[in-house]
Amino acid sequence: MQRRCHRVTWFLVFCIVGSLWNSLSAAPPNIVFIFSDDHALRALGAYGSGLNKTPHIDRIAREGALFARSYCTNSICCPSRATILTGKHSHKNGVLRNGSQWNGDQFVFSRALSAAGYATALFGKWHMRGWPTDEFDEWQVLEGAGGQGHYYNPEFLCSGGQQRQVEGYSTDVITDVSIDWMDKQSQQKQPFLLMCQYKSPHIHRIPPPRHMNMFDGQRVAEPETLFDTYEGRSSYAKKCWMRLFGMSEHVLNITPPQGEYDGGKRPYQFLGRMTQSQRVAFHQAYDSENEDYRRLLAEGSLKGRSLDRYKYQRFMKDYLGCVAAIDDNVGRILDWLDSHDLAENTLVIYSSDQGFFTGEHGWNDKRWMYEQSLSMPLLMRWPAVIKPGTRINQMVQNIDYAPTFLDVAGVAVPDEVQGRSLVPLLRGQSPPAWRREIYYHYYMDKAYNLPRFEGVRTDRYKLISYYKPSQEWELFDLEKDPDELQSVYDDPDYGSVRERLQGKLAELRTEYDVPKNSDE
Repeated sequence: MQRRCHRVTWFLVFCIVGSLWNSLSAAPPNIVFIFSDDHALRALGAYGSGLNKTPHIDRIAREGALFARSYCTNSICCPSRATILTGKHSHKNGVLRNGSQWNGDQFVFSRALSAAGYATALFGKWHMRGWPTDEFDEWQVLEGAGGQGHYYNPEFLCSGGQQRQVEGYSTDVITDVSIDWMDKQSQQKQPFLLMCQYKSPHIHRIPPPRHMNMFDGQRVAEPETLFDTYEGRSSYAKKCWMRLFGMSEHVLNITPPQGEYDGGKRPYQFLGRMTQSQRVAFHQAYDSENEDYRRLLAEGSLKGRSLDRYKYQRFMKDYLGCVAAIDDNVGRILDWLDSHDLAENTLVIYSSDQGFFTGEHGWNDKRWMYEQSLSMPLLMRWPAVIKPGTRINQMVQNIDYAPTFLDVAGVAVPDEVQGRSLVPLLRGQSPPAWRREIYYHYYMDKAYNLPRFEGVRTDRYKLISYYKPSQEWELFDLEKDPDELQSVYDDPDYGSVRERLQGKLAELRTEYDVPKNSDE
């Protein structure tokens, strides 16, 4: 009996040691980060969109995890990108607004992964002031259009110092470069980090020829708040310059017929850089509709709300056509991982630098702390770890990306990083003391006539402090008012909520070490 117990004991020890050995000797996972620009949750099938289909992006959620409450810390391009690289809020990483100087000498998660033996690369949109240096082993980043890059025949600045232009559609080209790099890495035994970063669906939106007519004959559903009056909120909402209805014609791809433009002038520079075949495809797709537009305008049939609705349809169809091209290319990357037997041990992430107003409140930009701007898509697939169809309801932010990637790679997270690893959530665990509130801070006042503001969001409530140029407050009960149409800040029934959230806002400022002078 005693011998049998000993045999059982040694068998268990062997199993435990074997399990530990397997976990320690398992190859570190690859990380493929696919990143778009201004992708609204409303334009993603996995988030319940009825507007369009995104089967390949949805596949990541179906075979992995969807984060239902994923938020940014500062809803504008450069600050969001800096936060993802550093795991720190804007006031800590130094990129408060578009145009802030990027400090590449600070801690960046990709450099830590490189030191841990990962091959690292970034291809596509960088869009920060100051080119990358040694943050990645290899990089090719978009040039032109103020760092945004162009949709057609994009130019790249490369890590070796050379510049090159590639004929093709930007989203396709960035994927080509990414897959070529993964082809080379697949011959090595080294784990890799790939950051594949598209400019799409950022303005100036031109879909690829294959999707230019994708929504012809269809009517895109309008959001209920398309014709918002901005009553019941701060005065700033009514003052901002983000109205979809004010979009100029060239932004909606309303251009003169073929041969009747000067490609050097701004409204037509996007066409002027196209090849002859690309330009022909553009005019075949748009000229007839543009001719109808001018006729209806001349007849007086398009005016007031009918013109507003027309602009909304043109904007959305181009926006969704650009999203369709992203989805195509996400499919290409997933197929490549499958064909190279790398899917099982590769963490694939799909996200965007922030959300976007696709007509909600009559707007077509981001910046605000309202839900459409604040919310970021976040989908992850890692078959070796994540149970298919996982839905994660904890509140997460883009400060959490860097510590997650470090954790996945087995690299220690430095104290200066302000986010938390999402790996426990991916494993189906409920980490103790997970955040119950998120902190947001937007610094780029004056742009689009917005104020400077900060705020706190809880499960149910959102408090926003507009502190410059003058103090105004908003408080929303998201359970009763999900469209954020009526601030209850001055409602006496919400007095205790207001005081509690103001206290929480002060606590978060202390926790994240936000300077008293918020310009710092």
